[in-house]
This record gives sequence, C-alpha cells and structure tokens, in this order.
Amino acid sequence: MTGLLLKLIITPLGIVVASWILPNVEFASWYQPILLGALLAVIGYIGELTFLGRNTKGFVLAMDFIISAVGIYIGAWAFANTGVTPLGAILTAVILVITEIFQHNWLIQSGRIKREGIFK
Repeated sequence: MTGLLLKLIITPLGIVVASWILPNVEFASWYQPILLGALLAVIGYIGELTFLGRNTKGFVLAMDFIISAVGIYIGAWAFANTGVTPLGAILTAVILVITEIFQHNWLIQSGRIKREGIFK
C-alpha cells in the first residue's frame, strides 16, 4: 500500500513538473495533469504488483515508459485546451521512468516485493 501512495504522489507531481519545464506539454488547468498522473499511478501500481521482481526491473521500467508515454499522449486528448506532442509525452515518460528506478529499487530492497519476478 505504501508503494501505491508513493506513486499517487510522485507520478502526478512528475507530470506537473514536466508541464512546467517542457514547452511541448501544456495543460489548461492545474487538475488535469494530477488526474492523468493519478490514473497512470494506479495502472503502474497494478503492473508492479503483477510483474515487478528482482529479475524483472528492466522489463517493468520499459513497460512503465511505454504506458506513460502512450497514456500521457492519449490521455491529454480527454482534456479541452490541452496540448501534448509525441515528443512531450516521451520526455515526460523519461522523467517518470527516472523516478520509477528509485521507487522499484526501494520496493525490492525494503522487502515490499519479495518475488524474483516472472522471468527466472
């Protein structure tokens, strides 16, 4: 449960920061990146519960990157006056994946993820 709370804070915050620093990520209202980040956090958490283990960190990071990039690009379509270019979605996903590296290492090292992963 701690992993979900961490994701619910870091993922929306990462998207908000990306919208501040990247010129090709524009949200019309403050709540839009937060809602999109919360949705991606829940999807990412389910992916971690399903796949994350000591042997699958790279696979889960790649999965997080793809889901984040596609989710941000397509999810931005749900909001009026919001513009996210494909490059903006990719760069935002890179920011999120960098945070995921630390989150995954912490989950595994703290014992919150005990399995080896699906690929042995």
